[in-house]
Amino acid sequence: MTLAVDDTIAAISTAVGNGAIAIVRLSGPHSLPIAEAILRTRRKLRRAPRSLCYGRVVDPASSEVVDEVLAVYLPAPRTYTRQDMVEINVHGGALSARRVLALCLRQGSRLAQPGEFTLRAFLNGRIDLTQAEAVRDLVEARTVAAARQALAQLDGNLAARLRRMRQRLLSVLAALEATIDFDVEEVERESLRQSLLMVLDEAKELLSSARTAQLIRQGVRVAIIGRPNVGKSSLLNALLGSDRAIVSPVPGTTRDTIEEAIAIQGVPIVFVDTAGITGRKADALERAGIERSQRALGQADIALLVLDSSQPLTDDDRAVAALAQAAPTVVMAWNKCDLPSVAQDSPAPHARSVRVSALTGEGLDELQQALLEAALDGQGLPSEVALTSERQA
Repeated sequence: MTLAVDDTIAAISTAVGNGAIAIVRLSGPHSLPIAEAILRTRRKLRRAPRSLCYGRVVDPASSEVVDEVLAVYLPAPRTYTRQDMVEINVHGGALSARRVLALCLRQGSRLAQPGEFTLRAFLNGRIDLTQAEAVRDLVEARTVAAARQALAQLDGNLAARLRRMRQRLLSVLAALEATIDFDVEEVERESLRQSLLMVLDEAKELLSSARTAQLIRQGVRVAIIGRPNVGKSSLLNALLGSDRAIVSPVPGTTRDTIEEAIAIQGVPIVFVDTAGITGRKADALERAGIERSQRALGQADIALLVLDSSQPLTDDDRAVAALAQAAPTVVMAWNKCDLPSVAQDSPAPHARSVRVSALTGEGLDELQQALLEAALDGQGLPSEVALTSERQA
């Protein structure tokens, strides 16, 4: 569907739900006339641009007062969309905002499509494509690090760096063309070579930042797997700092997958607690839980293999360790280290290994650090100038 960019659009720009304030936003050439048709303010909006004006929204058809509001007129081009805009601050809650929006639509505006205000900002040259993507990232940010990364991109840091790289390449190209067009004999080849190497190094640095930047934005999925009764749910609760999963000495208590997230140094980590995997004959309900565990493992970035350090390894432990190899990375947590340990070989010798106690909290910081290092694959957190999407990379 092709969207017009020269008509007037309207939408509720705040989240749906109860709250103190909701905002109805208009953008386009008729924003001011539409707003003035439904507003009764002490000061005319056009006479007080960029100032909040107290008034009431009135239904022109019935003269019914819909709400008491604060409205502001933002004349082009110094607006988000570079068009005339009006923002009407109504009382929070869905009803008032929807009634005011309906009046705006009745006066000739069109309901904005999702992201259309940002689309107009992009099409009118207010922001570039990387900044438009940053708006989305900022709205969806789940951690402070993700928000900082999005704000840096919204400020144009990435675009500015790309422009500098482009300008350096254009300078090299111009110098090479000069040698052809004007038969210039002396070209500082080493200088051109250094300029190209500088751009190449910057490009490599940006590309290397793409994976970790996307991890900060999207998060890392960690499947907690192990045989029944090794303390997977207890470990999840300890990592979360709350009793999210039911804990019982009865094997097979966890039948369904449970997802919860925390942030480790700004990186969102989504833990998936799974049903215990066993080689013994299971009933239909247990089999369904085990199948879900295997699916969760297939979708995970990291398999957190939980083992009981107080007991000898079992065939089930070895079977689960073999399944864990399907994940890109494996981290082993030897749980119950507060109990006397049994000497045993590692079922996954190449995996990172941490001794923890879900009961006392011992080793939890080390486990979080191991998970973060596994997620970043040995790289540090990226600078605020980073590639954050597959399109950019």
